[in-house]
Amino acid sequence: MLRLCCKEIDRDIVNDELLQAQQKSFHDVTFELVYQVSSPNNLVREQAMSSLKLLAETTGKSVTEIMEPHKEVLQDMIPPRKHLLRHQPFNAQIGLMEGNTFCTTLEPRLFTIDVSIAEHNVFLTELQNLCEAEDASLLKLPCYKNVTNLVTLRKSAIRALAACHYIPNTSRREKIFNILYKALNSTNSDLQSAAHDCMKKVGTSFNLY
Repeated sequence: MLRLCCKEIDRDIVNDELLQAQQKSFHDVTFELVYQVSSPNNLVREQAMSSLKLLAETTGKSVTEIMEPHKEVLQDMIPPRKHLLRHQPFNAQIGLMEGNTFCTTLEPRLFTIDVSIAEHNVFLTELQNLCEAEDASLLKLPCYKNVTNLVTLRKSAIRALAACHYIPNTSRREKIFNILYKALNSTNSDLQSAAHDCMKKVGTSFNLY
């Protein structure tokens, strides 16, 4: 269906009405997909990201080009501006972090984290805290009251933090590397794997490997 949405209309039947209908359909579909890249629902979020990649592949454009016309939909979420992560429900936090990772790792980036902007700096600090805080400390917060396993949350935080490796602030970049390195030695294999994947990407960018 997505391929049909952006497929070139046959010359024998093309007319202005069909072109306008196709353009509107493409606009409406991409708007909804962009909106859902930070969805708290894992399946919805992952399908939206996958569909945007498919549209980019089908049209010969980058994912960034596909998303750019609807960028304003995510302005208050990449990164979060109006609310702290810890003030959001558990699944919403994961959605926001995964959405940030997706948008800031596109080539070219749809959004760029700038620590000189207060909200961006707060978001980065929150990511660091989620990676470093002990389970006992996090579980005292109201948003994690009914959470029994914080691994999924920490994995999202690790990925979102690693995605900020390009920031020019040297001390913050060193902090990111230290957190990733520590996660490599975690007793949890899922966290180890997430950190390892991130290190490979960051290492390639900085010629560390």
